[in-house]
Amino acid sequence: MGVIEQRYAEALADLVARGGVPAAEISRDLAQVGAMLAERNGLATVLASPAVNWPRKRAVLDALAAGAQLAPITRNFLLVVVQRGRTARIPGIARALEQLLLERRGIVRAEIASARTLSAAERAALEQALAHRLGRQLEPHYRLQPDLVGGFIARVGDDVYDASILGRLQRLRHQLTA
Repeated sequence: MGVIEQRYAEALADLVARGGVPAAEISRDLAQVGAMLAERNGLATVLASPAVNWPRKRAVLDALAAGAQLAPITRNFLLVVVQRGRTARIPGIARALEQLLLERRGIVRAEIASARTLSAAERAALEQALAHRLGRQLEPHYRLQPDLVGGFIARVGDDVYDASILGRLQRLRHQLTA
């Protein structure tokens, strides 16, 4: 995420911290708008185009906010972002906000890839071990990656914990050829 996305996310997170806005509502709204921008190419084009005047952009945003039942704070935020020519940054701002809100609650997101579907007991044990190692609560997101052969890879921020058979084989190959 870039500096711009981070700054906008911090401004929204500060509003949430003051208690004026529910975090879940803002996150949901921004994710919804980001999805709309991705799905409807014309929408992003209209909002980003310097050829479209501000009153027309505002009307589009008002209609979008009403149709999607966005919170007033989200609508106002979008007005500022679009007016400042940052429409393309909305998805990044949504991701940065979600990450920042998790961090402020002492939670880290863990992207966990495994070779097969893990049982509930295996997931619980893995989550407990990672949380203990990191000293923080986890928000795990699982996905299958069959080419791992066995084991898992967990990505937490910039850290990668590779306990996969594929990773072990690659490390062994590197040691043998070094």
